[in-house]
Amino acid sequence: MKFPTTAEDFKNELLKSIDLINQIGDLRVRQFIQLLPKVNDEIIIEGIILILENEDRDQTIYTDQKYAGLILKSLQPKTTIDSEIILKRILKNWNKSVEELPFWLKDNYGIETVKNSLSKIEDQSLSELELDKISTIKWWLKISL
Repeated sequence: MKFPTTAEDFKNELLKSIDLINQIGDLRVRQFIQLLPKVNDEIIIEGIILILENEDRDQTIYTDQKYAGLILKSLQPKTTIDSEIILKRILKNWNKSVEELPFWLKDNYGIETVKNSLSKIEDQSLSELELDKISTIKWWLKISL
């Protein structure tokens, strides 16, 4: 297993680990997660964003995102990337069942910042799918609709 020094490394290693779940269970995923406290938070965040916006793995999209969410929940990595930028990047492809993302956003940025970012994004031209995902984030975080 390669120690991730870039977001692309992170993405590739996590996806390789997920692809081996049918043969060895989640052992490699757990081993990968054990490496992550030594990895820069910005690399972890960008790697997770790459997984959440990845449209190339239809068959494993939920599993990919489930483990990305597990990493967010267990490590609580911090970032200074604008929450609006993250939301714009992930909205199209984010699986609404991955509840760890909204809660991580709230923990990292604070509920008011998340509310403001969602409000700004809603004012832009979005697809019905993206608007539905914004509603889901609001539901998870109990933000009044």
